[in-house]
Amino acid sequence: MQLRNRLFAIASALCAALAPLSGAAQVDFGSVFSKFKLEARADAEVLSSDRDDATAYGMRGRYFNLMVGGDLGEGFSYYFRQRLKAEPGSIKFFDNTDFMWLNYQLSDQWRVRLGKDAMAVGGYEYDAAPIDVYMESEYWNNFYCFQLGASVAYTTADGRQSFVAQVTQSPYIQTRGYEWNSGLLAYNFEWLGSIGQNVHTLFSTSMMQRDPGQKFVNLTVLGTQVAYGRWDSYLDLMHQVLDADEWGKVWGVVWRCNYRLSPRWTLFAKFSHEENRSLVQDYSLPGSWFNEVDGLVPTSRVYSKAGLGVEFHPKGMQNVRLHGYVAMLHEDNLDQPVGTADLNYLTCNLGFTWAVDVRNIFKK
Repeated sequence: MQLRNRLFAIASALCAALAPLSGAAQVDFGSVFSKFKLEARADAEVLSSDRDDATAYGMRGRYFNLMVGGDLGEGFSYYFRQRLKAEPGSIKFFDNTDFMWLNYQLSDQWRVRLGKDAMAVGGYEYDAAPIDVYMESEYWNNFYCFQLGASVAYTTADGRQSFVAQVTQSPYIQTRGYEWNSGLLAYNFEWLGSIGQNVHTLFSTSMMQRDPGQKFVNLTVLGTQVAYGRWDSYLDLMHQVLDADEWGKVWGVVWRCNYRLSPRWTLFAKFSHEENRSLVQDYSLPGSWFNEVDGLVPTSRVYSKAGLGVEFHPKGMQNVRLHGYVAMLHEDNLDQPVGTADLNYLTCNLGFTWAVDVRNIFKK
């Protein structure tokens, strides 16, 4: 009750502060805050290595997010998601802000968006909220995908196909240590589609500038999902090109399958494999004798992950989720001698996720 009273006081203050705005624009509290939610996840994990019989274990908080979104009227809407962290951002003020965009719906088919958003890159692992991702691929883990930028999108009249063109800051600002005003941009084009009733696509191609010398990385991702009844599965194919003669040297695949035993129980399996055999090197950054060009999958590395897991929702509690999985992880350093480069891990993970829909609390 005490927590509810505090939340009520906060919401009342926000409502009072926004009263002049909503009155002038003829937008009520419910539409301005159509989303107002807190969510968190924590995991306990054991990681065992075949090298020196090393074992690490412990508990950690993974995510604590605040999400707010809604309509501002006259075709405008907004969305905000903040990761609540104790430490400041390492780049600039918006580091821990995933989304902070303003959307304008020009018509049923066209919309324009400005602000911080996920880069318009395909793939279903990438598209999922981070709090819902397990056994993440190396590419997913290293991709600083939330960037400031602008996009325009067109959706067909039947709502089944959408096309997005977007310009953002390049993620290589973060991965290669440049300042925000280095002029590095990324150009993304994405197709979100449906083929029949059961097949869906998240296809994209991107040109991401990796240094001020007009050198780019091409990233193409083909994500395909198939869903029938109680089960669904996706397959993401990823390919990067660091230079004109680098085709086929940096690639990855991610597969996941979910089977819903009931509304409360879901079984899942996941597999990923990634390789970076690129020979592109860059010594251009001051004070660095060597700098990897690819910030997504480290150079001369091969990663494989495979595991099985389960999700469980207590009865009547869709906002509470328990999960557990067991996975095998393999890493190979191609720069090391054969027989000494392989490293294998076995990991066991248990965790829980909870969410508080603040808006629904006050509706009740």
